[in-house]
Amino acid sequence: KSDNMFKGKKEKKEKKDKKDKKEGASPLPDRSPILRVLVIDSDSRNWHEVFQDFKTASGSRVSIEKAEWKNLIVSCDANSKPIVNIKPNARPIPNTTDNQNRTIQPDFVLVRQLVQGLLPEEDHTNALYGLLISGVPAVNSLESIHSGLERPVVYRQLANIMKKVGKEKFPLIPLSYYSHQSAMMFTPDPPFVLKIGSAEAGYGKMKFDTTENLVDFRGCLALHKDYVTIEQYVGKREYDIRVQKIGNHFRAYKRTSANWKGNVGSSILEEIPMTETFQFWIDQTSQLFGGMDIMTVDAIHCTDGTDVILEINDTASGFAPTNEKEDMGFVRDLVLERLEALYPTPHHT
Repeated sequence: KSDNMFKGKKEKKEKKDKKDKKEGASPLPDRSPILRVLVIDSDSRNWHEVFQDFKTASGSRVSIEKAEWKNLIVSCDANSKPIVNIKPNARPIPNTTDNQNRTIQPDFVLVRQLVQGLLPEEDHTNALYGLLISGVPAVNSLESIHSGLERPVVYRQLANIMKKVGKEKFPLIPLSYYSHQSAMMFTPDPPFVLKIGSAEAGYGKMKFDTTENLVDFRGCLALHKDYVTIEQYVGKREYDIRVQKIGNHFRAYKRTSANWKGNVGSSILEEIPMTETFQFWIDQTSQLFGGMDIMTVDAIHCTDGTDVILEINDTASGFAPTNEKEDMGFVRDLVLERLEALYPTPHHT
């Protein structure tokens, strides 16, 4: 009788399993621990999709909240995770929380957007300070992002590299600095390029062929409080070079453009092989400010075969459209690696 009873229960269970399978019963919910990652980037990039279904090596899921700097309000102290209030994104990704007001305490931050824009209202340094004080880990490190905000600070570090290894190995462009327009009594011989403050993407810079033109322009500079830097114009430019680093992945590009501002107007971008020279540049510069995981080096290749290094860009460096999807995957892998190092055992939030 006992055997028949167990047999009956078994048959009922098998019938129930077949019925559930036939009716498409929902799978059990994933109850593995969650790590919350704040991604700071423009609305156009879908980081939810990039991280979907990925876990750390120890089994923690990754929950993404994406926002632009302008939508963040941060409060914190030095002994706990920051409290980040997020306003709805202007262009939310469908089927995500992008269209909602959210409050999170991130375990990690991925920064892929410039902290400072062109206008005063586009300066989001206060939000960066809040994340810095909290000590929340990030890629790139928040300390390196803060150090990279101003051109003179970065240039001094690049000059230190050139001083250490020599100009032949690290051919950095000469730069002159002026705290105010009234300090511009003596300038390099033209032609040269004048840059106002730390503006990016071709903004805030002009080419001067004569000192007379500069005298006229100084009247405009007097209306602003920004500092000014001057670099010699590279007239024998053949093409621009960009060397890119994402963790242990490297790329090199050459860009050909008719405009002396290579990133303005139409241009042709082509991926080229990494060389020992490019690798040396990126290895030296990526050690600055405590180390940078995501960065680029911009340079000019001249018609006489020489190169001139212009600048470096940090965590918000743009990716080439043809490789953007793959590069975003490399960034995801880098974040997962960092999370595993920080939280090697399942982390409950």
